[in-house]
Amino acid sequence: MKKILTALAALTAFCSAAFAQDSYYAEMLSRNNYYGTARSVALGNAMTALGGDLGSIGINPAGSAVAGYGQFTITPSLLFSSTGASYSPDGQNYGGVYKTPHTKFNLPNIGLMLTMFSDYESSLRSMTMGFVANTTNSFLNYSTGRGYNSTNSFLGSLAAGALGMGPDDMPRDLYAAYCANQIGEYGPVGSRVYAGANERINDAETYSFIPGELDQAAVYNTYGSKTDLLFNIGFNMEDRFYFGFNLGVPTLRYSRQEVFTEVPREPGQFPVIFYTDDEGTTKVSTNYANSSNSYTLNTTATGVNAKFGFIALPTEHLRIGAAIQTPTMYTVSERWQYGASTTYEDHSFDGNWKSSIGEASYNLRSPYIVDAGIAYTLPGIGLFSVDYELTDYSIMEYRDEGADYYFSSVDNWATTNVVNKTFCGVSHSVRAGIEVKPIPAVSVRAGYSFVSDPEKYYENLSGGGIVTAETVQFLGNSTAFRQQLGEGHYFKNFTHAVSLGAGYSSSGSFFADLALRLTAFPTTYYAPYYYGAYEARNKDGLVVSTNAPLERLDRSVFDVLLTLGWRF
Repeated sequence: MKKILTALAALTAFCSAAFAQDSYYAEMLSRNNYYGTARSVALGNAMTALGGDLGSIGINPAGSAVAGYGQFTITPSLLFSSTGASYSPDGQNYGGVYKTPHTKFNLPNIGLMLTMFSDYESSLRSMTMGFVANTTNSFLNYSTGRGYNSTNSFLGSLAAGALGMGPDDMPRDLYAAYCANQIGEYGPVGSRVYAGANERINDAETYSFIPGELDQAAVYNTYGSKTDLLFNIGFNMEDRFYFGFNLGVPTLRYSRQEVFTEVPREPGQFPVIFYTDDEGTTKVSTNYANSSNSYTLNTTATGVNAKFGFIALPTEHLRIGAAIQTPTMYTVSERWQYGASTTYEDHSFDGNWKSSIGEASYNLRSPYIVDAGIAYTLPGIGLFSVDYELTDYSIMEYRDEGADYYFSSVDNWATTNVVNKTFCGVSHSVRAGIEVKPIPAVSVRAGYSFVSDPEKYYENLSGGGIVTAETVQFLGNSTAFRQQLGEGHYFKNFTHAVSLGAGYSSSGSFFADLALRLTAFPTTYYAPYYYGAYEARNKDGLVVSTNAPLERLDRSVFDVLLTLGWRF
């Protein structure tokens, strides 16, 4: 089964406000890819049972109590993102790989921790209080796929999507295309049957087709990050048991840009007839030259959660730890806009249009997280640590902002949330790290982690696969579609990360750590057409057969982090 990132406009008719909200989107906003300090990254973020590091307290709040000193850290970093994109006009045969690298400067960690020691005999040896900002994900992803298509066109998909609508009834994307002369009515005014500017029309049963090759390019860019602002308190009980709490305020910025262009290899194969009078009697012929369609989305979110954790030392060298984080309650705000432009050989028919800006605000509940870890330490020699993390995406839930469902039976998100619960499950992560001290002042580290995909697909009655994007046809009756699903399976997709690092600790207060990490994400498939690909439509504008282009994306991220710290 392929995991496909659909062009979100395809779901316009099924969303309550903006069309970005589906299970893919909720999962993307909720997912963690921990950064923190260079030490925690170099150890694969296997920090649940270790602590003592400001990068660890986002994983286990008890970690702040392990260090017997106050500390300040700051971690600048460079992020190198590379995405290889292969384009297929028919969803089956892929062309060459276009790699798009991008570099960004980040500050994934800055924190201050104060330690207060007990001045009288008690079980409580010390207490720590502090504030830390740790990045938990980066959305940097730039890709461009390109190929030749003689089967269908983006403008043809828009024309099919507009079937039966008057201009005033069209959603923003279709109205922008209409105003930019990308689609127009076929037949008399008011027929509400449309054709794309690069489609050829004849009197046959299937009247709409592509008369030549189109050079198509699909750009899919995202950027932004998610950072947890943590207010932490930790307690050290007799240097054998540590526990802590933190209040987390995740902040998120996510932006996405999609651009799709079409250029005919031979414009003469793409004649277009314009009527220049209201009666439809005066015709002017020109050739289609190129078109471009864009979609931009800007998302900001702020949430709140709480986390509790402990670390226990059953023996001098053995450590065990665990932590649980409540679901995060986000308030999300979005702004989005469409753009469309078309060029003809007769420039008097060129069109350019930007839609009005769409806005939406809503609430999102993200998963709860459970961490468990075990570590073995040999002071002055080294350590080994292993973590397991469970994240339950099935509890993700959208809600209208400020809605009180205890006193109202109206739930605009009920069906979307049923889809989330059905197609999203549990993600498992294993993290491991090792540290060796060749000399007292120097540490050498290595780490590895993998994260499983929480998305599920189901067998249908004929044994085929059903994924989230294909269930929109059932959204009017969520009970019906659940009854038609067979056995469920998780996608066998994993995100892998390997890391290396080194640390230096001076005899004074200063210390420094360096980490290198390479993260390989699973292959995904992006469907760039808003309304699917329409290979042919009959004279009434109805679809006869479909064939959707796909863009295969292989993304990797290389991080370089340097932590500078001072103890006091």
